[in-house]
Amino acid sequence: MNNPKLSVVISVYNSHEIVRRQLLHFKKLNLPVEIIIVDDNSNPPIPGAAIRTNNKLAWTQGLGRNMGAKHAKGKYLFMTDIDHILSREAIEDALDFNGNKMVFRRQIAILDENGNIRQDKETLKDWGYEKENLAASVHGNTFVLKKSIFDELGGYSPETCSWGYHPIGRRGDDCYFNTKWNRRFSGERPAVGRDIYMFPIGRFNKTGNLNPKGLFHNLSQDGQKKMFKGEEK
Repeated sequence: MNNPKLSVVISVYNSHEIVRRQLLHFKKLNLPVEIIIVDDNSNPPIPGAAIRTNNKLAWTQGLGRNMGAKHAKGKYLFMTDIDHILSREAIEDALDFNGNKMVFRRQIAILDENGNIRQDKETLKDWGYEKENLAASVHGNTFVLKKSIFDELGGYSPETCSWGYHPIGRRGDDCYFNTKWNRRFSGERPAVGRDIYMFPIGRFNKTGNLNPKGLFHNLSQDGQKKMFKGEEK
């Protein structure tokens, strides 16, 4: 795609089957967006990835996002995680958007082996989610931003990425990037697009499982930090 308005950037580590399902999902949507999968040094390498970081630190998602942004052709970046699922409606809102930043609330769902979104209770229960509903709240890891603003803000900090962990509660790279946005655009509220979806992992899984079905990377928080310190291979 030569002149897309929107580039979707996903930095991923060792989640090969989920990447396959995501690519099927995007193919079925058939929307005019550029899809950039950044392989954060997975072993084995991920088929279909546009870029490989060759970074030996554990799970440096922010650095992968920086590389994806540099590679992107779109005027806007749609940053998201491999365990998030972009709905057709969310992408359409992003394509129609002409502001600075758009954020999204998330619901719980999964992508099946054919790349279809599933929200039925039986499927979600099988994945470890048993609540009747989940109030859809904004997830800070997925957002649309003008590429020029991403570049102006300097992208993600190499220093915070190198800590080897990323969630907001542990002072990670998404938290620091969003703080840079908040300081630069103080008083400007991002637009809110229609909902996206998220796999039921971590705190949304009844057992706290970060790797349900063995389809995601299996680095615990402690494991990530040990890898960064050279204590794990």
